[in-house]
Amino acid sequence: MRRIRLTSALLPALLLTTTLALADWHTGKLMDTEKQEVPTGSTTHYNTDAQAKNGKYSQNSTAHTTENTDTYQVFTIETPTKTYVVREKLNFPWSKPANIALGEEVKFMVQGNKMTILDDDQKQHKASIVKASVTQSH
Repeated sequence: MRRIRLTSALLPALLLTTTLALADWHTGKLMDTEKQEVPTGSTTHYNTDAQAKNGKYSQNSTAHTTENTDTYQVFTIETPTKTYVVREKLNFPWSKPANIALGEEVKFMVQGNKMTILDDDQKQHKASIVKASVTQSH
């Protein structure tokens, strides 16, 4: 019984390690990074106060409009043959972008128009490819 528990505990770790090893990882250099706030519209909330005073009814309405934004971390990753501009959506105010040192090597994998970045903490981050171009030779 103990052997089965040990095997079932190691299996997910082994599969993850095998998946990472078999994946088609590329290496590039982080050339630029910036945080972007992209407006997505606004939301208006209405507050209505109704009061009866001296037999008369009165109503006060106020409107409060909040601007909505999506937050992205944009990365420019250069390889010897291609340069990618990708953006990682930060879904919550406390979300942290990929931890990558500017000017250092970064591992990544491309699948269609998506990129998986392996950051300095060995965490995988999903990003959308915004632009891909041929790297200009110097």
